[in-house]
Order: sequence, then structure tokens, then C-alpha cells
Amino acid sequence: MSDRIPATIAAISSVAILIYACATAPTTNPSAPARPVTLPAPIGGVQGGPGGPPAPLTDSARRVRDSVTAARRDSGAAMVLRSIAGRETQPAESVFKNIKIFKGIPAARLVNIMNLGFGRSLGVSCGFCHVIDKWDLDDKEEKSTARLMFAMVQTINKDYMSKVPNDRGEQPVVNCFTCHRGNPRPIGPDGQPQRVKAPARE
Repeated sequence: MSDRIPATIAAISSVAILIYACATAPTTNPSAPARPVTLPAPIGGVQGGPGGPPAPLTDSARRVRDSVTAARRDSGAAMVLRSIAGRETQPAESVFKNIKIFKGIPAARLVNIMNLGFGRSLGVSCGFCHVIDKWDLDDKEEKSTARLMFAMVQTINKDYMSKVPNDRGEQPVVNCFTCHRGNPRPIGPDGQPQRVKAPARE
């Protein structure tokens, strides 16, 4: 019964957030020029069709999506923390299987890094990188990519950011959020998430 409580809370929170988002108007700037509304194109078309970019979300829809994702992620993290009760301070590799980049850190801290560091920074829930309830599997390419990106961030911080002159006392660092800003793909120079080009059809 207690395992259902976080899922119930997440569902109720999601409904409340949906009601709030629908009741509030999207944020607009009256002095900004009106943006054209982009509608999905028919199947096979460019906008919104298979292989084409999706139609942009409204501010309300984005808030709902992000809130629902965060609620699911928080619920999942809470369930994992409950499952390791009493072992939270043990090294992550002694509590979880297939730990490659976070050896030696406390198990509970690993769960928080996954939730707040990776999940929140990319705006995704646990199932983006993991097979749910089979956390140790390496079946998803996103999990391997996350490991590579973490190694990249560590190298940038150690070899480059550590050499940046700094008069504020705190050493500047980069992390997932530096480039992703709450999106699964890094933000490009135009301020939009970068897209992977679909392979050419033959």
C-alpha cells in the first residue's frame, strides 16, 4: 500500500498542475511582435509530421509537461530511496549494480544526482536513460551517452575551468544544465534544442 502513495501523490499533483496551467494565460509580452501560430502539417509534411520537428509548445503546455515529468521523477527517486533504506550511506557500487562513474559516493547521493543533476537538467524522467526497475541494464543508448557526457564535463572542469582566472572565490564549473537548460538535447546558438538530422531516405 505504501508503494502506491507516491504514485497517487504524483497523479494528484499532475492533475492540479494541469488545472492551474489551463487556467492561466500563457505569458506574453505586449510590446513584442505577434508570433505566428505553427500548426502541425499533415502526415509526411515538415512541421509536426513524421521526421519533421514537432509544433512548439505553449507556455502552459510546457509548464504541465515539465511539472508532470518532475513529479514522476521525484516519485521514482523516493521509491528507490525507500528500497535502499538503511544502506543510504554505503558506497553506491555496494548497493546498486553496474556502477561505473559514481563509485565511492553514498548510495542516497547517487539517487539525488540522478534526480536533480541529470533528470532536472535534461527535463526528463528516469525512463529516459534507464529501463525502469532494471536500473543496471545498459540497453538504452542514452545511458551510455550520459556517461560520456559526464566524463566530458569532468574533463572540462578539471583541465579548463580550473585555469579560468577567478576573483570571486568559488571555482567556476560547468554541468549538465550549462548546455541542456532543461532539454534532452543541448541548446544551440539560436536558443533552441539542437535536433539530430534524420538519415536520408533512399
